[in-house]
Amino acid sequence: MRRYNSNYYSMKRLLLLLTLFFAVSTLSAQEYKVGDIYDVDGKRGVVFEVSEDGVHGKIVTVAQPTEKMTWHKAMEFGKTLNNGWYIPSLEEMQTLLGAREAVGATLQKNGCKAPHFCWTTDEFNVDCAWVLSVRTDSYGGFYKANKFNVCIISKF
Repeated sequence: MRRYNSNYYSMKRLLLLLTLFFAVSTLSAQEYKVGDIYDVDGKRGVVFEVSEDGVHGKIVTVAQPTEKMTWHKAMEFGKTLNNGWYIPSLEEMQTLLGAREAVGATLQKNGCKAPHFCWTTDEFNVDCAWVLSVRTDSYGGFYKANKFNVCIISKF
């Protein structure tokens, strides 16, 4: 009578299942490019940055708030966001501006209008914070008491 090593066969089945799982998950990963619409699990936005493999990146929401607010109110508003949405840093806004033609075209196709000036989370000094002009691709420090729009982004 021949004996079978149950641990050997259990391990072999586990390795086969893991290989199959990773093969399927790799095949099902959607690739994105700048300007594409990302719409997964209730998170919807326009892709403005992607990883080399096109699977991960950052999106800007198609439902931007229209209310202008002071920097302090914008930062409080940012704390209320959920599902991974947040107000971008200066560097992230600069990346978004670098993709503004593709992103703007997609936003326009979806009936959205990009705001003119947007706050960033970065402070210029104690009294001022960085604001970017989406239309002119310029930025500077503005008093935090001024009222501007916010852009909302998320990673995917």
